[in-house]
Amino acid sequence: MNIPIIINFATSAITLIFGALLLTGKLFPGGVDSSKLMFGIVLIIYGVYRFINSFTKIKQAKMEEERNKINEKRESLFNK
Repeated sequence: MNIPIIINFATSAITLIFGALLLTGKLFPGGVDSSKLMFGIVLIIYGVYRFINSFTKIKQAKMEEERNKINEKRESLFNK
């Protein structure tokens, strides 16, 4: 795996964990504050978005690689 892919997945995991800790009140204990709640929800949504985006980029790269292989084989058959 590439280093940027690992960083993307690690960032999404950390963001999800941080958002969940904010929602449960484990990170900053105290009263229920609407700003903590909103920030926790935003972090969880961003973590999920980042995970899906990273996974999609990996999938697209694999598909592009397969297309290139198919095009190379097609060109070699036409040139014969």
